[in-house]
Amino acid sequence: MFIFTTYVTLPLLCHVGSTDEHGAPMLRRIVGGGREKEFLVCLIGIGDQSVPDGGIANPMVRRLLTDLGNLHRDFQGMHGEYLDFFAGVIALSCLRTATFLKLTLNVDDCHRYWRYLRHSLMLFGAELGDWEAVSEDCERFVARHAGADYRTKANLTQLFTAHPEHMATCSGTLFPESRRVVATTMSAQLPAEWVSR
Repeated sequence: MFIFTTYVTLPLLCHVGSTDEHGAPMLRRIVGGGREKEFLVCLIGIGDQSVPDGGIANPMVRRLLTDLGNLHRDFQGMHGEYLDFFAGVIALSCLRTATFLKLTLNVDDCHRYWRYLRHSLMLFGAELGDWEAVSEDCERFVARHAGADYRTKANLTQLFTAHPEHMATCSGTLFPESRRVVATTMSAQLPAEWVSR
């Protein structure tokens, strides 16, 4: 939810690869369980037990990452900066969620996780620095580009309808400007504690 909610609060990114004026085809595929969701499950190794084991040690997972990266780079309007940003948000998602949930993270495990994600996302075509720099870069990107357009409310409604159980966690993990866009756009549908956080 952190990843996809961040995405839909950035109209600049929602327009990348869009084929019509009514929606974001990529978001519809993601929420419906498409290749992007499979990519996340295979990459981080959580969720559906039917996914292949081994992460990027598995040739099938490496091929999936490479093919999906090639697909995204070919999207109309795609730039390297956007790909790096989206990869950064993916890599940060577990760390931000763990922080919000007040989970104690072993520093060595965090370093191993980040090294794994950096190498994995190179196959996707993204270049990531250390996690502090990536976090700062992503927050600056969101601060520059967050906003709402004619499809933001529909996209957010789709996400929150599909995954209502993750609304509270999403609230605590979003970058401030993304959170502001959600609170402004969805104020009538959000729980009071979400809006006042």
